[in-house]
Amino acid sequence: MNEYYLELKYIIAGPNCNKLIRNGAILIENSEIIAVGKSAEVKSLISGHDKIERNNHIAIPSFINAHTHLPETLLRGICDNEKLLTWLNDYIWPFEMRISSEDAYYGALLGCLELIESGISGFIDQYFYAESIEKAAKEANIRALLCPSIFDNTPESGSLENTWKHVSNLVRRKASGKHQLVKYGIGPHAPYTVPEEYLLKIADLASEHNIPIHIHLNETKKEVEDAKNQFQMSPIQYMQSIGLTDLKILGAHCVHTDEQDMSIMKENDFTVLHNPQSNLKMSAGIAPIYKYLDLGIDVAIGTDGNASNNDLGMLEEISTAAMLQKYLANDPKVIKNSQILTVGTIQGMKALGEPSSGISKGSIADITLLSFERSHSWPQNNPLSNVIYSSLSSDVTDLFVNGNLIYENRKHKTLDKNKIIEKCSKISERILTEMKK
Repeated sequence: MNEYYLELKYIIAGPNCNKLIRNGAILIENSEIIAVGKSAEVKSLISGHDKIERNNHIAIPSFINAHTHLPETLLRGICDNEKLLTWLNDYIWPFEMRISSEDAYYGALLGCLELIESGISGFIDQYFYAESIEKAAKEANIRALLCPSIFDNTPESGSLENTWKHVSNLVRRKASGKHQLVKYGIGPHAPYTVPEEYLLKIADLASEHNIPIHIHLNETKKEVEDAKNQFQMSPIQYMQSIGLTDLKILGAHCVHTDEQDMSIMKENDFTVLHNPQSNLKMSAGIAPIYKYLDLGIDVAIGTDGNASNNDLGMLEEISTAAMLQKYLANDPKVIKNSQILTVGTIQGMKALGEPSSGISKGSIADITLLSFERSHSWPQNNPLSNVIYSSLSSDVTDLFVNGNLIYENRKHKTLDKNKIIEKCSKISERILTEMKK
């Protein structure tokens, strides 16, 4: 049984991340937050709990990285300055075709290390070798929604038909699993890579097992233009026309949308997975998430894969997201600090399929502790502002996932960091040598 008493300088509490508690405490039992409030009040409830004091720290709900391709840690830095299609065709896909299931496992372990060190308790993934990623996530003891990729010519299964057979069988086996932290969805890459015949099969499977469809949509202007030439409508409108938006959709990117797209997103069970830094780096554009939020469309934030970001840190991602919306709307009031933190944490949990009310009594105990000891955290005039605009992923000192302390005082409790880094370095070196890069 996990029983912890956390004593902190600050806590960002409540289902909307808008309640600041100074000199506060949190009581955890098993996977649940039992109490949160002033330390003098919560301390009276201690009965054999392990005490953790962080006198210059702030507790926030843990981040969820809502869109990534975790084994792409192996591809970090191999191509930085190309357009999307060149990047994919000349660098990413040739590298990925040389990745084995064991390579993907170690790449996912490296991703788990980075997620944990960044205060991230879970991730939503779309990639092949899902079982390798599952194994890594379980060893790390973090949350995962795994959506095995479907498109043609994958290293795991080869042709589109073989990939469909493999993924559909895998999902049928895994979708009803009872593991507390790891769940399955399904991940058709995009409408421009997966024909309608297979999208309809995917829809039937998703409906049968009540799982989400994780798909790239409206990422670039060219993608939207090509869809209008091919389908006479945008990718999102095409998804509606064949019935996929009747199901739970996790739409990655959604950068270039019009009013009709937004209406579809609003009227259906649709969550936008926003990836601001990757979209900037690939010159894809800026998704207008302030409009989506105003319309009541669910939004969560991810980093995309390490091949296009190149890191998995969420603190940097939410600050970038907030500043981009202010610029896009030409209005500094368009998004509040509490709102962007909620999008990066509680809304990410919702997208992952876990109800959370943040740091609140009765909520899941996924908690990140940040140090406010370094110079960029002083003065502490506004602790929430310091989290959004001053803090770095390297400020994370502790991480609780489902009530388990898996990262304590910057030390991993579930993974062997040195072994994983050494193994991944050798894998990347081998593949780049094969590619003659």
